[in-house]
Amino acid sequence: MNKTELSKDQMKILKEAFEAFDIEKKGSISVEVVGTIMELLGHTLTEEELTEVMEEYDVDESGQIEFDEFLELASNFVEPEEDYDALRAELREVFMMYDKNGTGFIPVDVFKKILQELDGAVPENELDDIIDEIDADGSGTVDFEEFMEVMTGE
Repeated sequence: MNKTELSKDQMKILKEAFEAFDIEKKGSISVEVVGTIMELLGHTLTEEELTEVMEEYDVDESGQIEFDEFLELASNFVEPEEDYDALRAELREVFMMYDKNGTGFIPVDVFKKILQELDGAVPENELDDIIDEIDADGSGTVDFEEFMEVMTGE
């Protein structure tokens, strides 16, 4: 599969995921972040596989993966029928795992732990910025729509 076989929805999802994890908005992400995104897409890569990914897809040898390189990589893993609704359903399942009481929201401290698990390299102050941005109403909780916003970059 190559980039041209990705649907518009898939391109949108991948772009949003890439942008959500490109916290510094520099147009590239680290190999660890690539691993995190691939894990979210249901593909856990070993350290060895991540090294191979860098060797194969880091065409400009920058040590970072730019969006075009990321698309090339992701197109090999994304299922053709994967669409926005499927991603939303997957993220809903993840959300519900943390919303154990079925309240429709998770406390921001729990959400912060989720973000730390996804990318332990994000500095505490950046996590706080993400939380402040997503919890705009100051409720101290994150509902599913806010969760989706962070996970898809919408």
